[in-house]
Amino acid sequence: MSDQKDEIKKLWGIFNTNDSTILELRAIWPSGIQPVKPPLTIHFRATDLDGINSCRSAFEAEALLLNALGYNVYIVMNPIKSTFVGRAVTDEDISYRDLLLIDIDRVEKKKEPATDDEVEAAKQLADIVMTYLANNDWPEPIRVMSGNGHHLYYALPEVSNDEESKQYVQSLLKNIAAEFDNETVKIDTTVFNASRITKVVGTVARKGLESEGRPYRMARVI
Repeated sequence: MSDQKDEIKKLWGIFNTNDSTILELRAIWPSGIQPVKPPLTIHFRATDLDGINSCRSAFEAEALLLNALGYNVYIVMNPIKSTFVGRAVTDEDISYRDLLLIDIDRVEKKKEPATDDEVEAAKQLADIVMTYLANNDWPEPIRVMSGNGHHLYYALPEVSNDEESKQYVQSLLKNIAAEFDNETVKIDTTVFNASRITKVVGTVARKGLESEGRPYRMARVI
């Protein structure tokens, strides 16, 4: 747990926060694990929690608690409007986009953890995509081993949350996937929506039952 407590603090090097931030935590029970528990959505408002540091700490504690209970834990990755009220954030509740996510995972949708070879294949594809984007003047991304694949987070300059930006991100992901997908791993082209949730680093990714050669892994920045 000490490793998880250290790792989860790296969230705030990926996601921008301030004293008006609202954080949304989603906890989803892994498929194939009995008994099934309902999904949870929890909000943390910096204005209600004595500032952003307390807000971050509350999020970290709840994320690690729910993960220890068996949940997979996610965060809404783009900034939420300070006027948000409701049960769960939708695209209309996002102020603007400040991150692009490239999510690389197995081609085959298996109900079990990835092998080390599958995770390595995702890493190698991430290397290729990074080189391609660097050659097209994109900045260095933050890299995450997500548990069963790899994530690349690219900073954006507060892009408007509108139809044009959605179409741009969707098109970019499709074009990169068409160029670089292979028979083992692929780029997820469905993660273009502004209110996308993504894995919380420092939490263990659970998919089905772990077994020899297919272990659960903690998501971590690399």
